[in-house]
Amino acid sequence: MKKLFIASVLAAVGGCAHHIRPAATEYNGDSVTIATRQHHPRHWALKAATREADRICQKEHGKQAEHASSRKDSAARTNYDLFLCLN
Repeated sequence: MKKLFIASVLAAVGGCAHHIRPAATEYNGDSVTIATRQHHPRHWALKAATREADRICQKEHGKQAEHASSRKDSAARTNYDLFLCLN
């Protein structure tokens, strides 16, 4: 019973990251800004933002996304992560 409880907790915690919906707010071919809501744990949001930035950079130019900076908009409760699209 104890193992089942631990397994279900780990599955629930691990499954929460897929509910994060990152959105590209700016893109110019060399960089992309990804917005995520602040109500998610930061490490999950950054992981989701990185996946989305990688997808966008790869799709257009076959490049890799590298995290450059972050800013928070407390009023909108949103994080904005800037990624550079590099070869």
